Amino acid sequence: MLPIIMTAFGTTSDALATYAYLGGMVGNAFPDDEIIWAYSSRMVTRELQQRENQSAMHLEEVLEKLASQGISKIVVQSLHLFPGIEFHRLHQATRQSGLDFAIGLPLFTAPSDYDRLAAILQPVIRSRPEQAILLLGHGTDHPVWTAYYSLEKILRRTFGNRLYVGVVEKSPDSSHLVDEIAEAGFTEVGILPLFLVKGLHYRRDIIGDGPGSWLSRFQRKNIAAGCIADGLGFMPGVAELIITHIASAREKLLR
Repeated sequence: MLPIIMTAFGTTSDALATYAYLGGMVGNAFPDDEIIWAYSSRMVTRELQQRENQSAMHLEEVLEKLASQGISKIVVQSLHLFPGIEFHRLHQATRQSGLDFAIGLPLFTAPSDYDRLAAILQPVIRSRPEQAILLLGHGTDHPVWTAYYSLEKILRRTFGNRLYVGVVEKSPDSSHLVDEIAEAGFTEVGILPLFLVKGLHYRRDIIGDGPGSWLSRFQRKNIAAGCIADGLGFMPGVAELIITHIASAREKLLR
């Protein structure tokens, strides 16, 4: 039996159901292994421990516990979307644990991951031929911010120039996108949250009632906007992509 540590940034919302679903899919794919959950955000871990889930553990706590139990080999699967700040912290903590490990890379790391995302999105986007499609991610100060531009370029090969990629904060700057979509003549836009779960940014920054939310900004331009999905976690094909990354890490560890 091999411990597979599913490591997410974390959420204090009802989006924990997404983690339960993904954990079940991974458990079915690796029935002889132990699925363990950990969070990379200390703040989220503390809130979960206090409010909702007394068993919630930070990644470092999980690693220490496994080491104390005499476990020698582990797989740590990152549930971050891109290899940014949180992923590098995950890697550092795992490396310092002293355990023999392999890390499953974030969802969108290799070009093949971007191609698989295009395939996952095909049914959703093709059914909305008259709409602009806006994928909205988190944004980052890490140099991986350029991945958002790469993602837009790759997805436009499949969906054309009506496909846009933006972020809710930090880089890359997305403040121009509402005007750009309006100037392109679109009267409808489908927003696809580029988040694994339907958490705070979804509720506040994308669909919130405040004047700064993306829905409010489109409404002021007389563009009908709505969310296509609640996040990536439940979309067919996403769990399978995570499982592919786990399988690669597992094979590397056991070879």
